[in-house]
Amino acid sequence: MIVETLTIAIIDDEEAHFSLMKRAILQEYPYASVHHFLEASACLKKLDEIIPNVILTDYLMPGMSGIELLEILNQQSMEFPVIMITGQGDENIAAYAMKLGAKDYLVKTEDFFALLPRVIEKVVYKEKLKQSLRESDKKYKILFDGANDAIFIADIETGHILDANREAERLIGRSREEIINMHRSKIHPPDKAEYYREHFRKHIEADRIVDFDAEVIRKDGTIVPVSISANVIQLHGRKLIQGIFRDCTEQKRGEDLARNLSQRMMQAQERERQMISYELHDRIAQNLSSLKLSCDLLFDGQSNISPELKEKKINLSQEIEQTIIAVRDLSYELRPPGIDEMGLVTAIEIYCEEFSEKSGLEVEFQSAGLLELNLDDDIKIHLYRLIQEGLNNIQKHAHADRATIKLVGASPNIILRIEDNGKGFDVRERELALGKEKRMGLRSMKERVNLLGGEITIRSRLMKGTKIVIKLPLKEKNNDSEKTRHRR
Repeated sequence: MIVETLTIAIIDDEEAHFSLMKRAILQEYPYASVHHFLEASACLKKLDEIIPNVILTDYLMPGMSGIELLEILNQQSMEFPVIMITGQGDENIAAYAMKLGAKDYLVKTEDFFALLPRVIEKVVYKEKLKQSLRESDKKYKILFDGANDAIFIADIETGHILDANREAERLIGRSREEIINMHRSKIHPPDKAEYYREHFRKHIEADRIVDFDAEVIRKDGTIVPVSISANVIQLHGRKLIQGIFRDCTEQKRGEDLARNLSQRMMQAQERERQMISYELHDRIAQNLSSLKLSCDLLFDGQSNISPELKEKKINLSQEIEQTIIAVRDLSYELRPPGIDEMGLVTAIEIYCEEFSEKSGLEVEFQSAGLLELNLDDDIKIHLYRLIQEGLNNIQKHAHADRATIKLVGASPNIILRIEDNGKGFDVRERELALGKEKRMGLRSMKERVNLLGGEITIRSRLMKGTKIVIKLPLKEKNNDSEKTRHRR
């Protein structure tokens, strides 16, 4: 039921027929304003003044026919809904009028006046719905173009981009005209396009929102890091995929800066550890060794030394020996000498053996694909530290009797697995508690892996042990220069 004010223009050269039409309309819509025109040309002149909700025109009119009226409205882009009235036998004319833009037609039959209000209501309702959609599209377009993030809309079947906002133009350095009809994979670097296509496909099939980090390529070839949120939408009955892309250049720059600073701090820490280690080993341990030797020779050549004094000398010598061992252990903890002298694999084997002897924990170490690699010094010490931290965590918290370390060089990554048969834990609860805990443990391992640009996955079940998998980008030394292979 139409409730707003209704304005109707009727073009009819028969006054009696117009009167009957008006009466039928006012009986249904007493608030309607009905304007009568004997000729179509007279109606055209008044359209801007009366702005009718609908125009009813007879097909056969003196001067200008109903068809000619439609043609003029089309030429002047005047979007007034028209209902064509024809006599019996003129249905073909009515069909032609519909092709020209008439919204409906009525044939002068016995039930003409009964049908008239219903047809008017249907046409007005459709026009208001169309206008509402037009306004909704306009509001959407304002939000779409005014968004701070780039938005791409693509056909879900073909993958071709159907629309893009202004921020999308800025993001990839192309005009909207250039973007439209591009395949969505073309906005990504060529070597990543297939990976992203498969990534989208899986989530489209699952019919859910997907959020992930990616890269896009600008027209000039510049690679831009982005964060993408994509989902499937229905627009005008069509299934589309909408992707919201946020430029992460500044965020990545800040993260890279923080990571670089942390890496430099870590490198400085390792250099300081190395210096202290060398000082402990080469000076303090040597001085203690000389002191022990002097202590052992203290009473040589003297026969009148009391048994008590000899016992004190032996005890003092043993204390010095224990101090030497403690200093050397501390020196090795600070900077394992085997890494530089014997290589990473041998150094880890020795560490695992010694750790097993001291802790009583059975440690099995396996390695593959590392002996032929000339690893960067930093990655070697970090791998060693991760294994140290992992075994210390197992000893302190896992209540395990067996641990397995697997280290594999599998380009473009180095993969480290640390497993135990201990009591396990709830991974989610532990991750939530990491920020509150004072002890480093897993948090230290996570931070180290993050600084190296790697990935760490922790799987654990109560009374089923724990598995930690670490992937680090493979870094090799090549003629004193660093060569890095990154997994993408």
